[in-house]
Amino acid sequence: MGNALSDGVSNGWAWLVACAAVAIAVASLVSGPVTTVLASETSVPASETPVSASEASYDLPPDDRAWLSIPAAIDPLDCTAQEPIPTLENVVASKWSPDSTTLAVARVVIIPSRLTITGYEEDPVLSLLDLRTDEVRELGQGDKPEWSATGTFLSFWKNDGYLHILQGEKNAGTIEVSQPDVRWVGDVLYYWYAEEIRTWDRGVTQTVSRVAKDVVPRYPRDNAFFSADGERFTITRYATNGTTERYIGMTATGEMSMLDEPDITYTEWSPRGQTLLMRSQDRVALRDRDGTVRSAPLASLSGPVHSWSSDGRLLLGVLSPTVPAVTAFDRFEMWDGADEDAFATLPNVFGARLFSPDGRHFTGVSRTGLEATRLEVYGCGVTAYAARVARADTAARSRIQSIEPDGHRFVRPVAGMIVQFVQGSHTGVDVAAPFGSLLFAADDGVVDAVGWVPVGGRRVCVMHRDGLESCDYHTSLSLVAVGDRVVRGQPVALVGMTGQTGGPHVHWEVKRNGMVVNPLDQ
Repeated sequence: MGNALSDGVSNGWAWLVACAAVAIAVASLVSGPVTTVLASETSVPASETPVSASEASYDLPPDDRAWLSIPAAIDPLDCTAQEPIPTLENVVASKWSPDSTTLAVARVVIIPSRLTITGYEEDPVLSLLDLRTDEVRELGQGDKPEWSATGTFLSFWKNDGYLHILQGEKNAGTIEVSQPDVRWVGDVLYYWYAEEIRTWDRGVTQTVSRVAKDVVPRYPRDNAFFSADGERFTITRYATNGTTERYIGMTATGEMSMLDEPDITYTEWSPRGQTLLMRSQDRVALRDRDGTVRSAPLASLSGPVHSWSSDGRLLLGVLSPTVPAVTAFDRFEMWDGADEDAFATLPNVFGARLFSPDGRHFTGVSRTGLEATRLEVYGCGVTAYAARVARADTAARSRIQSIEPDGHRFVRPVAGMIVQFVQGSHTGVDVAAPFGSLLFAADDGVVDAVGWVPVGGRRVCVMHRDGLESCDYHTSLSLVAVGDRVVRGQPVALVGMTGQTGGPHVHWEVKRNGMVVNPLDQ
């Protein structure tokens, strides 16, 4: 693999955004079984049809326990009512507006290119989908959308290396940042500028605090993330020998302490408050605001795939394979370190698996081809009767027909954007995706390697038929172990930044009998 992993990545758009921003800033300064219901043509009697999204009230601000206002006959965590929406294809990420009426969607479009061996490259564009009207508004080139808490502002990245801020249709600001993760607290934006934590407030910037120079996060070598309320942050520093240093800090002061959890390989803030998820290969833990840690062996829980409820509670379960593209519904257990005995029924969509802030919708993407995806929105809170009825997925048949006859077998391992092909000394296909995105097995096979290697970082490899082996490099967490049998479209790892990277992505490398081949041709 040599230097091909890192050399190829830097040519992609995703890395130009992050790395240009850094340069500017620095220069300026499973015990529970899975319940799977395959989609069918079964119809639901009109009298039993769940309340439609159009009947819901969106005038009130999100509630931490939104479902308390939902009638008792309805299960608020049952998200099985597929809603008709305009077609938005090849979606990488999506973010709900605070009032749960609009989705900001980052998706991929194909543009001609003389720089790639394929003659084309992939570029991200932003779209706004209004669920009240089904209107789609195109914003042009951009990625990583984030809403302010009132919905007044929308920030996003462009390939000029700057963070752009919209207020309605007006450009409200363009700022330099040194880390791609930003956090809105109310209508105030928190961001990194070298060693400084700064705020942007309607055009006015201010330094909040500074961190010690020896622990300044330098992207893409390191990453930093703010808690949902912006009061804390984490910094992860990756070393070339495979070791990792993790810090947790206070935004107001910049003071930091070592996160003393040596076995963890992945952390993620809850979408509410200051709860920090910490995961290792065989353990799940939640760190509370006061430093208390609740922990459990992964083997004692419902599954390795996690999501969050709208009020910030952790959900764990097994995600049904995303191929053959038939909708399935999986039962996820809510876990907080105690026996809560609460469950959510969620579709096997992937990409950004998100509840809306009011808890009434759940979104993600489904596969429409070996590489293509489509945005999906499901209504939550269906009647007990309707919850037991298999949902008719009118698009399932066409999705299957577009995938199964294809002469190839390998599916794209993540809902993401190709930023480098197999070309020259680059030995794989680099697919950029948000940190923590689910990675999937390209085809059926047996896991034959899991662990850290130089340059490639943490990897997961699967041996397929005909002497084909596929490997995902730079992962942050493995969801499988050596010897596990996996099927096409089954989750196997999470996207990370281990090894030498230009940002969160997967280096997808395939060999036939030890010789590198193009994954897109398999």
